[in-house]
Amino acid sequence: MNASRVGERRVPVLDLAGNRVSEITLPKTFLAPLREDLVWRAFIHLQTHVLQPKGTFKGSGHKYSVESLGAGYGVARVSRIRAHGTGKAMAGGMINSAVGGRPGHPPVPEKKIHKDLNEKEKRAALAVAIAFTADREAVKARGHRIPENLPLPIVVDDALQSIAKTREVREFLEKIGLGEELERCSEKKVRAGKGKRRGRRYKRRVGPLIVILEDRGIEEAAENIPGVEVVKLKDLSVLHLAPGAKPGRLTIWTRSALEKLDEKILGGLA
Repeated sequence: MNASRVGERRVPVLDLAGNRVSEITLPKTFLAPLREDLVWRAFIHLQTHVLQPKGTFKGSGHKYSVESLGAGYGVARVSRIRAHGTGKAMAGGMINSAVGGRPGHPPVPEKKIHKDLNEKEKRAALAVAIAFTADREAVKARGHRIPENLPLPIVVDDALQSIAKTREVREFLEKIGLGEELERCSEKKVRAGKGKRRGRRYKRRVGPLIVILEDRGIEEAAENIPGVEVVKLKDLSVLHLAPGAKPGRLTIWTRSALEKLDEKILGGLA
């Protein structure tokens, strides 16, 4: 653990003009040890719970009645369809090597595809992902472009929740020094590989995450800014804080969300 992360730490609270108006003590959550392995396990756990069980039809390939001729006829002893005078007469059937036969080793819906995670480990992973947002080296390692004089984590007055215009959100982000970050997120490129023809043609960069306590217009105002995402504190998860299982996303907290962090996210156990 870095020496700067030991004990209580106070950070400035910014207004919508980017000026420092007060200070706030960081919640104990930010003192969690920086363990990427915990974040990775929680990310995989959440990702697998999006998957849907799949399997083949039980009667697949069993449509026809078949019989085997046995030995002594000079033909392969495979199961043959019991049909006469048709294109299917004496054709192989039922076995997986025959046209229209049953599938060989098909997927079964009973397969366990969801990765489990202990409840305490899940809580710890979320705390670790939050702590990574205050680590400048981790944030820079994700590719975010932030000015050196901007303290992390970024805490803003609750007036941010009431912004209702996209232009005002963009102006606020530029005033606190994230203009270069917005420019980075506006770039998009064509995906390499087959994904480009499977509905994932473009790759976009992940930008700032804004964590709020309640929405008073900011969610709709920020949804058209590339890379910017707004999430309520009660919905915050490792998927928001560590896209691609890589922790250290640039995060902006409203004051009220930060004050409720230990209570809402960690259940008051931090």
